[in-house]
Amino acid sequence: MKRKWITVGAALLVLGAVQMAHAAEGINLVIHGKTVNTTEQVKIIEGKIFVPLRVIAENLNQQVIWDSETKSLTIEEKKKERPIERIVLQRGNDIFVTSDPDSINGENEANQAFLFHLTTLYNEVYRGLLSTDLEADTTMKMADQIPVLKNSETTKEKSSETSSFFVRLVQPAYIPHPGENAPAAKDLLFYIDDKSPSDLQIGVQNPKDIREWKIYKVKGYGDWFKKECDIYLRASKGL
Repeated sequence: MKRKWITVGAALLVLGAVQMAHAAEGINLVIHGKTVNTTEQVKIIEGKIFVPLRVIAENLNQQVIWDSETKSLTIEEKKKERPIERIVLQRGNDIFVTSDPDSINGENEANQAFLFHLTTLYNEVYRGLLSTDLEADTTMKMADQIPVLKNSETTKEKSSETSSFFVRLVQPAYIPHPGENAPAAKDLLFYIDDKSPSDLQIGVQNPKDIREWKIYKVKGYGDWFKKECDIYLRASKGL
């Protein structure tokens, strides 16, 4: 594995994968053709463009690790340390289960695209990029306060008497190492609350107390979520 050691004050050389475009309100950061939303400001100082290192690295599928003893940063390719063990999806009364979605089979491409879209959205949400008031859009709930959780615990495909729309990504517990910019989490739960059908709720299970969930409300993403589920089921199940 190749590693690059960069001291805190070192300059960052940005190559062809990253483009800068001047906009009326500032500078747009474009990585691999995608405009990156970031709360960190891109600055021009004495004719040189300065971009937060972590923003560049994470959007190029790299991770940044800070070593306080040597005052150095390590940039290396992200390891998939937490493979998704199971996808549980309920649409209406039907519950679908995909075990070991990372395995090499005919569904792999559909699985990977679906997981990428959901986890990318989650990463943007917990960083506060899709909310004007993240604190107001975040609540804590216990398991018995989330009705869809009971069905999401199944390991077999079946029909349910109750209609719901959710996806649960079952994965090992994760506790970040010192210096890692990531929240502690176990399973992720994406679901539609009947009281707010136009919005998407994203639940993050507490790895230290699996009864506890942090719930983010993503306003206006209800239809997007349903379409993503429909596309996934057509591609993976032929439905």
